[in-house]
Amino acid sequence: MYEQYWGLNEPPFTLTPDPRFLYMSRAHEDALMMLHYAITRNKGAAMLTGDIGLGKTTVSRKLLETLDPVQYRIVLIVNPILTPVQMLQEILSQLDVPVNSRNRQVLVQRLHLALLEYYDKGRKVVLMIDEAHLIRSLNSFEELRLLLNCQMNDQFLISLLLLGQKELVPKIHKVPALEQRLAVRHQLKPLEVFDTGELILHRLRIAGYTGEHSPFTPEAIHQIHKASGGAPRVIIQLADNSLLMSSARKERVIDGYLVHEMVEEYAGGRVA
Repeated sequence: MYEQYWGLNEPPFTLTPDPRFLYMSRAHEDALMMLHYAITRNKGAAMLTGDIGLGKTTVSRKLLETLDPVQYRIVLIVNPILTPVQMLQEILSQLDVPVNSRNRQVLVQRLHLALLEYYDKGRKVVLMIDEAHLIRSLNSFEELRLLLNCQMNDQFLISLLLLGQKELVPKIHKVPALEQRLAVRHQLKPLEVFDTGELILHRLRIAGYTGEHSPFTPEAIHQIHKASGGAPRVIIQLADNSLLMSSARKERVIDGYLVHEMVEEYAGGRVA
């Protein structure tokens, strides 16, 4: 709605995890590096945690962009509320292995054979589980741990990445055998004020903004950071609403007063 007014080619603040719009703060760079290290150095298992809206999913999609599809076969589970058998079936399905059995032992054997076939072809399987904090059964975590027993010549046949909110940590504590296998663990932190401004300007540039300076004043950035708590998802929503309100008012600069007013409406009057 406001793209033409601000000279943009596309919406800059969509909430879909488009890697093009990912602003790599130091926190995101560290997370990406750690996950990439875990996979390429065959560390077996890694975990990325953080509060809602900090960018875990977007970092994971950026990670997938960096992995050579010829060398790595990705299995991505975005809805992990599955029984152990259902999880095995989903993994096999994404590996294009037709198995109709519901017998756990049959599924495990077929998966092990599939992993060996990928290994013989010089390919590695990466199992990425998003929203892993939603896994309900400890048996499902135990099943994931058992997958790491699939090894050949001291190399894991599958890499496991767990991404989730901080509730994932105490759940992992209840499965010590899996927790001990997590060679890499990283927690995403909220953005600082500087990164808040850089994230907004980065997204505007990707969307086609050609202004010399950001249309958001330092006071506006401070207001957005304060209201969002440094969570990129909320920063994006507040910036989006600010652009909409400013275009409706024919404003060419988004200052602290405008953002403060917008934030009060966004938060239902809870923001001071």
